[in-house]
Amino acid sequence: MAVFGSIHGNEPCGLRASERLQKELETGSLQLQKGTLYLVHGNPRATEAHERHTRGGTDLNRLFDYHFVADLPSDHWVYEHYRAMELKPLLDTVDAVLDLHSTTAPSPAFAIASPLPESQRFADALGLAYVTHGWDGPGLLGDRVVIAPLTRRGLPAVSVECGQHDQLEAIDVAYTCLRRGLDYLGLLPWPEKAAPIACTRLQLRAAIKRPSATFKFVRPLSSMQQLAAGDVIGRDEDMALSVNRNCYVIMPNDAVPVGEDMIYVAQPL
Repeated sequence: MAVFGSIHGNEPCGLRASERLQKELETGSLQLQKGTLYLVHGNPRATEAHERHTRGGTDLNRLFDYHFVADLPSDHWVYEHYRAMELKPLLDTVDAVLDLHSTTAPSPAFAIASPLPESQRFADALGLAYVTHGWDGPGLLGDRVVIAPLTRRGLPAVSVECGQHDQLEAIDVAYTCLRRGLDYLGLLPWPEKAAPIACTRLQLRAAIKRPSATFKFVRPLSSMQQLAAGDVIGRDEDMALSVNRNCYVIMPNDAVPVGEDMIYVAQPL
């Protein structure tokens, strides 16, 4: 199993959770029951700079379809391309992946499951209030992120958004998900089982890109906020964007560059 933290350098929770577990394993207070565990620091150089990716670089978590190998001459590669290639042998051989992230704004923790039933069961075992599906849909990210190579191989892989970047609670969520994931896969038992909760399952319907530099939300939006049919999301001088049926919004951010995803829209599965 591989556990990824800090694929984005400004998202420390997964790395901190892995470091905590590493110390517990090294001191002997915990011991793996079977298998091999890789604790992977996704993007070390971006972490040093406390940035999403390296200066002049690109988002590492959009490269795991490896299309750049054929599409981009190697003399145009940046650090993240080489890092993706370094990680490829690992992603081609491990049996499961847990990928730990955090969000720019406060957000309830939620799991991102691949379409595979085993990934969905893996996500359920983490005990989170929200599990999201459908990130592999047209125009979305599912084929490019770090869990994608496992999905292509028919193996379980789950990403988790653990909370806001610098909140200490996000580290606790990441560690809990890590321990529950290891327990579920049989590598390391954990007595603190997830209590039964009313999990909300959401199916992603769309990723909406910021259309212009002047586009802004008409009011503050928070992740997992529910909107009603007809509610206006935002506007610029030329248009208004509204929803035509009840939905949830995920990771809204109207400060992203033009052309990048500013909000995801989902509905109960």
